[in-house]
Amino acid sequence: MAGEVSEQELRKKAEKRVEAVQGFKQNLTAYVAVNILIFIIWLVIALASNGEAWFPWFLFPLVGWGIGVAFHGWSVYGDRYGKDREKRVQKEMERMKAAQSGVTEKEQE
Repeated sequence: MAGEVSEQELRKKAEKRVEAVQGFKQNLTAYVAVNILIFIIWLVIALASNGEAWFPWFLFPLVGWGIGVAFHGWSVYGDRYGKDREKRVQKEMERMKAAQSGVTEKEQE
């Protein structure tokens, strides 16, 4: 059939997906670890300066890198609409083909 995917193609897609998820998890882990370290550095400096260095500069990398992590997560997990759309298109095509051949929706299910 034209819609079938070979075992090798399916494996390549699965490997690509696993690598994408693993890459995101590594990025997220580094983000959390580094930002905790940055926060601790900021806190130590702020406390050591007797309140003169309380500007929350740690927020800049937290927010900047956080935006990057969010987009990375979206690219890995967030493409749900595209997949659902394809399923809906396929279902609609099947419904239309059945209607052309005279099969009702109840008979189709």
